[in-house]
Amino acid sequence: MSLYNYDLIISDIDGVILREGEPIWPNFLAIKKLSEAGKKVLLLTNNSGFSRVLLSRQLSYLGLKISPEYIVTSGTATAIYMKEQSNIKTVFVVGEEGLIEELKNFGFEVLGIREANEETPDAVVIGLDRLSTYEKLSTAMRSVYKGSKFIVTNMDRLWPSKDGLKLGAGAIASTIIYALKRNPDFIAGKPNIWMIKVAFKIAGLKDFSRAIMIGDQLETDIKMGLNANIDTVLVLTGINTRKDLEASDIKPKFVVNTLTELL
Repeated sequence: MSLYNYDLIISDIDGVILREGEPIWPNFLAIKKLSEAGKKVLLLTNNSGFSRVLLSRQLSYLGLKISPEYIVTSGTATAIYMKEQSNIKTVFVVGEEGLIEELKNFGFEVLGIREANEETPDAVVIGLDRLSTYEKLSTAMRSVYKGSKFIVTNMDRLWPSKDGLKLGAGAIASTIIYALKRNPDFIAGKPNIWMIKVAFKIAGLKDFSRAIMIGDQLETDIKMGLNANIDTVLVLTGINTRKDLEASDIKPKFVVNTLTELL
């Protein structure tokens, strides 16, 4: 089997192409070769902290030319959902600059802690936030308790860093889920196929056939690919291991140590 047999390559970023901004070179160069061979490449990430424009520039500097419209973060998917499916105008965000930038670009007013305590926002949006504080989480919890929509960019339990696994956005959101005994109103990111629908819409694509999904996480990347009925590749450079695969009911079509095995 070769990735060259597919017309559309859909790849995760963290744990596949990058690890905390540093290239995972075997995979990075494999994606670069596919792109240079004329294959269409879409990057889908549950990391809402990325700025699509800055990420595109970073990848280009490293040699992989992917335009911002072919990069979709869970923040992008969240903003489009709120714009198209709700009357939300004001938001309180537990998240990083990439998420805040995306929400502002779509016209949402982002409230600070003091403003959110004085005026209940229409929605609370939770994403990965490595600088989150107790006060910020408490403000988010109180807002949801008072009636704000509870929207989560993704429910990733873990996040792969250079120093090992760290807490993901799902772990942060779970503090509110546990405190209020309440599930989110919407989860935008993988494995929700809303994410892949947004990616296709942004890129102007309609056909799922001859597409393949590459990721490092069974619960998100691979499950979304299976939900979308496309072929899947689990690459063992991120979170999940062969031992995890053996214990899981989620089975990718292909499992590789690096993507160079599929060229």
